[in-house]
Amino acid sequence: QFRVLGPDHPITAVMGEDVVLPCHLSPRLNAQNMEVRWFRSQFSIYVHLYHSGQDHYSSQMPDYQERTE
Repeated sequence: QFRVLGPDHPITAVMGEDVVLPCHLSPRLNAQNMEVRWFRSQFSIYVHLYHSGQDHYSSQMPDYQERTE
């Protein structure tokens, strides 16, 4: 078993600047063969999706296209 941990405070972004949304696994595990999905309100339409060692953009929210990696 593991837990996904993120920050305990809001992340502030400045328009036009890069921002990192940090998270990690506890206990520390390699996530290369896992799915990592950042989403807002709908699981199927995502901010960013990493799966099977690749980034996926096909169902990415339009507001985030060409803005995540």
